[in-house]
Amino acid sequence: MKRLSVGSAVPNDTKTKILRGALDLISKVGISKLTVEEVALNCDVSRMTIYRYFPKGKDQLLSEVIAAEAFEWLEQLMEHVSCYDNFEDVAVYGLMFARRKLLEHRVLNKILEEEPEALLPMLTIEANRIIAFIHLYVVTQLFKVKLSENLNADEVAEYLARMLLSVVISPGSWDLTQEAEVRLLVRTQFLAVLNPPEPS
Repeated sequence: MKRLSVGSAVPNDTKTKILRGALDLISKVGISKLTVEEVALNCDVSRMTIYRYFPKGKDQLLSEVIAAEAFEWLEQLMEHVSCYDNFEDVAVYGLMFARRKLLEHRVLNKILEEEPEALLPMLTIEANRIIAFIHLYVVTQLFKVKLSENLNADEVAEYLARMLLSVVISPGSWDLTQEAEVRLLVRTQFLAVLNPPEPS
């Protein structure tokens, strides 16, 4: 079943309407100042309606907003790389797309600039879920790659999933807008792991 993104709620989907309204408010007031009352007012629903869908209140609401946005980003990423046939191209164009989408997310960037301490713990939880999803995808890609006999595909996939997400979030000196540079990054930091030199 396709997950609804916060930004594409259907009119009669109350829960998604609340998530969208909460996201809109976060973009204006941030996380720490957000209240259930303001979300209810913004969405034209009662506080009881908010608690019907989010029994744990603000913390659950924030967690589900972030989860919905994270998986919308992930779905877009997977769709973007689905046309590429080899792992190198998947990694190159996936990194470029994922980084661009991350930088374009107005709410996420506002919070990271103004109150990162409020967002980072929740992002850490979602990062673990995203890594698990990317891990599964990378495993399917590795079936197309001839791995060295001493490598375990599952362990390699776990390592690559964590590395890919880490680079997207914090690329360091790598410019992820330049294809030639990203391809060099992939070849030296990712593909090299797939076929390490044999021990002498």
